[in-house]
Amino acid sequence: MGSMFTRRRFLVTSGSLTAMALLAACGGAPATPTTAPSAQPTSAPTPTKAAQPTTAAQPTAAPTSAAAQATTAPAPTTAAAATPSTQATTVTSTSTSPTAMQMTTFPMNGAKLVAWAYQSFTPDADRWIAEQAAAWGKANGGTVEYDIVDNSVFTQKLAAAIEAKTIPDVPMLSNLLYYQSLNILVDLTDEYNKLDKLAGGFYKSFLPGIQADNKIWGIPLNAGPSPLFARTDILEQATGKKDPPATFDDMENIGKKINKPPSFYAIGWTLGRTPDCVGNTLDVMLNDGGYLVNKDGTKPTINSDGTITALTRIKRWWDEKLIPPDSTSWDDTGNNNAYQSKRVAFVDNPASIYGWLVANDQNLLANTVMAPIPAGKAGQFASSALGWTWAVSNQSKNRDAAIALIDFLLQPNNIELESEKVGGRWFPPYLDLANSPFWTSKPQFSYFPQLIKNGVFNSYPAAPVPKLMAALSEASAGLVIADMTQAVIINGTPPEKAAADAQAKYEAIFKKHNIG
Repeated sequence: MGSMFTRRRFLVTSGSLTAMALLAACGGAPATPTTAPSAQPTSAPTPTKAAQPTTAAQPTAAPTSAAAQATTAPAPTTAAAATPSTQATTVTSTSTSPTAMQMTTFPMNGAKLVAWAYQSFTPDADRWIAEQAAAWGKANGGTVEYDIVDNSVFTQKLAAAIEAKTIPDVPMLSNLLYYQSLNILVDLTDEYNKLDKLAGGFYKSFLPGIQADNKIWGIPLNAGPSPLFARTDILEQATGKKDPPATFDDMENIGKKINKPPSFYAIGWTLGRTPDCVGNTLDVMLNDGGYLVNKDGTKPTINSDGTITALTRIKRWWDEKLIPPDSTSWDDTGNNNAYQSKRVAFVDNPASIYGWLVANDQNLLANTVMAPIPAGKAGQFASSALGWTWAVSNQSKNRDAAIALIDFLLQPNNIELESEKVGGRWFPPYLDLANSPFWTSKPQFSYFPQLIKNGVFNSYPAAPVPKLMAALSEASAGLVIADMTQAVIINGTPPEKAAADAQAKYEAIFKKHNIG
């Protein structure tokens, strides 16, 4: 099931905010952000190189055609609203609570700000963050209304606000650069470059999802990779070690040893006609070299050896009964339930399962690791781990104050407190915060930095430009990849034929969007 973490799914349809609600309905997970066309960014004051996907020891190296993605933060530009020079001043917290956020100062002079936030699925944490934002506004002589919007209606509500020109001053966004393409956001380059100097800076794999036209349009507030959940106790019984499988071949071989149908199955891959099937299939495709588009982003490349390899692999898992037989009818809660009920050893899912384990099953939590998706024939990649971002509406009458509110919420100490309050469902966007005791004391998160650094967007190896992402999002919303997988599993369609059929569907969508 999706969670507040970034999912591999790409469920925004082209030019339609209303259709973006499909994503929230699947569990509130942000979809993969889009990026507008831009020239290569200029270097920031301290250039930082974007992480590249790693290559596993056994598989061959990943293709050399690197994605045309941003690798350095842009140089500061004159933002639509300049970052207030006073906003980073830290003063004593107005709360006596030892866990209150550190206040920052900015003279609001009676201004009122409205912020809309997605649910974190931890209601107490959402309320606490809202209270801290309100306290910051009061301490600075203004008012902050921090509204927690139900994830299932967030995109519809925002669509209505855009139509009515009543966008909140500070919206929390997924698909950030889709909204940027509507020309409704403020350039936050200066604020990004300022915060990027703190706590080791932001993970640079986020950049393609927040940067366009050499400018930064949003500030990452969390990272949300989708790891492989693995049962370490089962692994130890089968291999003598608790190490998660490094490759899909390893996972399959281990799976054959631990599989005990009908009570226990090795691989909890979602094969229902659902977004999770899209994500699970794409993760195998990506690591087997099955990319959605060519390096120029002008043509679909579904019908490829990599895709056929991936489909053949998944079909073999199915034929060998390593996947539960009811997986073909699962919705996005299916793999969560299968893992949580101790019915499977491996699932590919965001960290919503972790949150459930914390609350409901400490024993299973102790025997769980969240690891990188195993490598395939092309290497070991991770789907984009960018979670939600804070942005500022260009309709705001108090842009400087809005940027100052984001600055307050994104101070490293404060975002760490927020992430801890949320209970692990938000992983901090700063590199150094992974070393905080909260995270280092939880071995389940030990692989998260690697997952985030290895993240690539679903347009890989092409740059995630808006027109391309609109087409890919429409195909994803139409569950073309899920249909391809189901054709192989349920209908017995040869992988070659299923890949060719999916290719034709993608080509029709690309033609509709005038791509190629």
